[in-house]
Amino acid sequence: MGVKVSKKRLKQSGNAVKEVLRGSFIGHPVIIRNLPFALYVTALSLVAIWSAHRAESRVREISKKVVLLNELESEYLEAKSNLMKMGTESSVRQRSQALGLVPSHRAPARISPESDE
Repeated sequence: MGVKVSKKRLKQSGNAVKEVLRGSFIGHPVIIRNLPFALYVTALSLVAIWSAHRAESRVREISKKVVLLNELESEYLEAKSNLMKMGTESSVRQRSQALGLVPSHRAPARISPESDE
């Protein structure tokens, strides 16, 4: 009897495969009743995939901007240190001597406005 049951199941599974290939299951009331839920789950899946893709692209964009920020910060610090070196008295003296300017040995004269009283 066990052999007959397995042949019967095999025949039923063969019929099920034929029905699936024919597409006759599409009009089944259970399928039609659950179709809105299936479409809802599909839409949620698409939104989740889109959201994950968007998040990954944002992460890549942020990492590129962090690298750019680090480069700009190092350029800023280099320029700042160069300006500080250029502002020292010895550096100014060397550049002014190259132009033919010499420092004055006397103090500058103070100009005071006259009062009109």
